[in-house]
Amino acid sequence: MNSFFDTLRQTTGLALIFTFLLFSMNRSQALRIKLFILAGQSNMLGYQSNLDDLPPRLRQSQKNVLWYDRQDQWVPLEAPTEPLLPPDPSLPVPPFESYHPEHSHKVNNSVGFGPEISLGENLANGLNETVALVKYSRNGTNLDTQWDPGLDANGDPKDTLYPRMKQRVFQAIADLSALGYTVEVSGFFWMQGESDASHPEMAQNYESNLTHFIQTIRQDFNRPNLPFIYGMVHFGNQHEKPNNTINCCGDIVRSAQINVQTTIPHTRAVETRNLSLNRDLLHFDSNGILTIGNLFSDAWFNIRSFSTDNILNESITESQAY
Repeated sequence: MNSFFDTLRQTTGLALIFTFLLFSMNRSQALRIKLFILAGQSNMLGYQSNLDDLPPRLRQSQKNVLWYDRQDQWVPLEAPTEPLLPPDPSLPVPPFESYHPEHSHKVNNSVGFGPEISLGENLANGLNETVALVKYSRNGTNLDTQWDPGLDANGDPKDTLYPRMKQRVFQAIADLSALGYTVEVSGFFWMQGESDASHPEMAQNYESNLTHFIQTIRQDFNRPNLPFIYGMVHFGNQHEKPNNTINCCGDIVRSAQINVQTTIPHTRAVETRNLSLNRDLLHFDSNGILTIGNLFSDAWFNIRSFSTDNILNESITESQAY
């Protein structure tokens, strides 16, 4: 009889241990979350977006998409998402541009949205899990100097948008970790290049600058195979706009963007020439902004389907972020 009860107690104990381990595994899996980073200039910000153009479903709160908002809080994604960042008069300005940093955060219609609205929906639905999005974008900024991720002569990070973006992302990761999540940095989406296409020297440097930018991001976030998806400049050389200004060098930047895709693994250049534009002929309209979000998610799933083992088994912890 004692042997029977001893066996029962041992069996019950093993069952309890198994149940505890199973619960712990499920809880750990449930708290893992993929984080996606969005960055760039005005077409990433959504400068010409209009809330009235959103279809009804995208006007609703997206409970399965976490968004790092203007108050640096994780909330369900819901339009309006812009303006997201506060004005920053300390932003670096090239000496040859009459650029006003205090306008770098604004959208034309006071409030609006960027590609995150459609991108987040597609990623969450396609993965059938909750995802997190964090964004840092500034109007009218170039990669050549203002987004330069390099070091100065003393070996310190240059005072550019890059360390500002990185600080925001690391803080977002820390805040997710504080909520109990294990964060997997799973993709970087970049919509930028129009400013560099307005200056011959910047356009010529774009391929090497974008290559260095991607390499630095992967190193800084400890993701050597991080999928990097970027929208191409939609115009060619001598692109004249209604305000009588000309973008001289779109074809040069477009060629650079194509070359980077062929030389850097796990990257995708997304064609934007067929996207609908605002009448300023530079910025995407609301439909174009939503379409670029759709194209970004398609490109990410395309990369994932070819390289699942290599790109999705890395995670970043709060300790690594700093």
